[in-house]
Amino acid sequence: MKKVNKQNNTPQKLSLYFNDNPNNTWEAFSKGNKNRYKETIAQIKQDQGAICCYCENNFHNQIDKEGDFRVEHFHPKSDKDNPTLNWNLIWTNLLGCCSGGNQNLENPEFLKERYIGTPDERHCDVKKDDNIWDDEILNPLAIPAFPPLFKVDSTGTMEVLEENCKSASIDLIKAQNCLDAKKLNLNSPILKEWRESVIINLDDEVEKAFEITEDYEEAMLDTLATYLSKDSNNNFHPFFTTIRSHFKEDAENYLKEINYDG
Repeated sequence: MKKVNKQNNTPQKLSLYFNDNPNNTWEAFSKGNKNRYKETIAQIKQDQGAICCYCENNFHNQIDKEGDFRVEHFHPKSDKDNPTLNWNLIWTNLLGCCSGGNQNLENPEFLKERYIGTPDERHCDVKKDDNIWDDEILNPLAIPAFPPLFKVDSTGTMEVLEENCKSASIDLIKAQNCLDAKKLNLNSPILKEWRESVIINLDDEVEKAFEITEDYEEAMLDTLATYLSKDSNNNFHPFFTTIRSHFKEDAENYLKEINYDG
């Protein structure tokens, strides 16, 4: 999980709708007018660089297809305990996440590889569901850009960097809960497999660059700059934290140089 640097300005159509319909549901907002819905999710995706707010996989978008994307209400929109707040339409409560392996097998071919047949091995949106976990998991909007709170080993397993959490005054239990199989399950088998593949690919890319530059440090720095920067569509490469962790201090130095802030 990485910091999400969300735009402070609520999308115009969402703001106007909320002002006129302060008690309406997300469903009424999203289904009543496709243009306002599209504007809102476009801003969510832009703010997050088109990766999941929890696991950091991409949304696997294709033209005219929604892809592997869900609007995530960090505080469940179904919560009725606080009648003074309508969690459905609060901009700072809206994030984008993947479906967590819960796609229907009738989905397009390009999404079938993400389907997870074993429910206990699903993650992100499936696990979060309507649980009120404000005090149990980290909110991507409320974590720092520095220092990193997680590291990933060569097998794709994510671990909490306890000292970094302490130095940043981040609740260690919340960080650990993000990995817990009963919470967000960010160490699900498929996520570890995908992260391991990213690491293998990064090493391959460094080797290819080295064949050209004949300078290993230059090859490594060029590769990390490519994969830690947004692409031509202004999107992050999937599994940002894995990439960041793999290049260690060199990644931290680069991110500071480019004024990375989520």
